[in-house]
Amino acid sequence: MRKVAMLGVVVLGTAGTVAFSASGASAASKCWVGSWKVTSASADISSPSLKFKFKGGKDIKLKLDKKGKATYNFSGSKPFVGSGTIPPGIPTTASLSLSKKLTMSYTVAGSAKGKLSGKPKTAKGNALLTVKAATGNQKIDIVKAVRQGGDFGVLPRKATYTCKGKTLTIKQKIKEKGLTSVTSWKARRA
Repeated sequence: MRKVAMLGVVVLGTAGTVAFSASGASAASKCWVGSWKVTSASADISSPSLKFKFKGGKDIKLKLDKKGKATYNFSGSKPFVGSGTIPPGIPTTASLSLSKKLTMSYTVAGSAKGKLSGKPKTAKGNALLTVKAATGNQKIDIVKAVRQGGDFGVLPRKATYTCKGKTLTIKQKIKEKGLTSVTSWKARRA
């Protein structure tokens, strides 16, 4: 039971992973179009019996095109590191590392701020999440998890964003399978 609970926390923790994209309009008028590099990300994960905080994700590379396609390159990015408690209140730590690549389509409302709506069934690639925790280690196929709707917010699907000049901030709150994930990502133009 503890291993399953920890895995849920670990998958949620990667919500710090940034994802955005676009819906049709002029690229020049859309602040979010272009290449981005994550500078920091955080995720607070909770349930009635679990609390966890993760920070990390620096150097995730993201390219957003004007048609709504996001291309993520996780290779070389820093891991997410977290601590918290798992049932029945046992303190623990975990490290989450993302690797390889993933693409996904989005609908984006607005230019400088608005909503990001992901299309999970369009996710493609070979991205992996490697979980190292006191309760065990595991590799997770992120594309499969996103497509099946069991990623607990690893990639933003129903998020809000603010874009100003060279800075992009994305926030999301996901409630899924009894867990809540509140995430925030900051990226700079690459």
